[in-house]
Amino acid sequence: MNAITTTLTRTMAVVDAYRVRIRNGERFTMSTQCAMLREGRDLDAVAIQAALILEGKRPILTTKQTKLDKAQAETTGYVNRGLTLATSREASPFIGSAFDACIGATDACRLACVGSRTGQGRLASSAIARIGRTIALFGATLEFWARYDREVERELRRAIKKGLRLAIRDNVASDHAHVAARSKATHPTVEHYDYTAITSNMRRVDGVRRVYSLKDGAQRRMLAKRMLADGHGVAVVFAASARRKEPLPATWNGAPVIDGDLHDLWFLQAPESGPFVVGLRVKGDNGQVQAAIDAGFAVAA
Repeated sequence: MNAITTTLTRTMAVVDAYRVRIRNGERFTMSTQCAMLREGRDLDAVAIQAALILEGKRPILTTKQTKLDKAQAETTGYVNRGLTLATSREASPFIGSAFDACIGATDACRLACVGSRTGQGRLASSAIARIGRTIALFGATLEFWARYDREVERELRRAIKKGLRLAIRDNVASDHAHVAARSKATHPTVEHYDYTAITSNMRRVDGVRRVYSLKDGAQRRMLAKRMLADGHGVAVVFAASARRKEPLPATWNGAPVIDGDLHDLWFLQAPESGPFVVGLRVKGDNGQVQAAIDAGFAVAA
């Protein structure tokens, strides 16, 4: 039995115990879970979240998130939803030491991760929600997907009723290509889009729109240029202040730059063919911004 299986089995035993308590009428609030986190009872806090999700007491889809919400229906024609799972090594203590939700992540991008280190992502409640969903997905996969599918179909019906389309980003804070591919295969009329730091994901033919996410380092820069040469899109974090709304460059390595901060549905701005860059402004506090620039994660505009 490998490390992931052993750790996850132990975690799921705690989850299952809480599921019994929930079925018996016991109630758990997020404030209670956050208090557990402060007390060092991390496993209880996230196990309760996974249990509540699997019992249908907490939602799986993210419906309120700053970046997702920027894709307003009146300007895009879409309702935008997401699946916010744990970032990089965030769920490793509960799933296994070998578990990494973003195997293409670097130390610099982890430091400035918009999924967990900036904005609402920094909140204890957000971390509990991300890790709880991830435990539920990997620990009770069939149950997770059954509930996920019901939520997607409900969102799709609501969108259609309003004359809109539904878009889903299944990796708001993670990089699991198989998750987005499975969702697209099950819900083919829903637009699925993604960012990935894994080059092999860009070769997948599964109906999911993807751009390659540039990280720091000379090798990553070379891979990004290769992606552009092959006609793909590349997401680049520029050393342009998000707080001051500094302008992005018109081009990067010969490819046109679109403003990825306008809203998350970058495919609506992308050219019909050929390479392009989804330009993103560096985010975080002053220390995070400077660290991202110093590491080369945020490139000169």
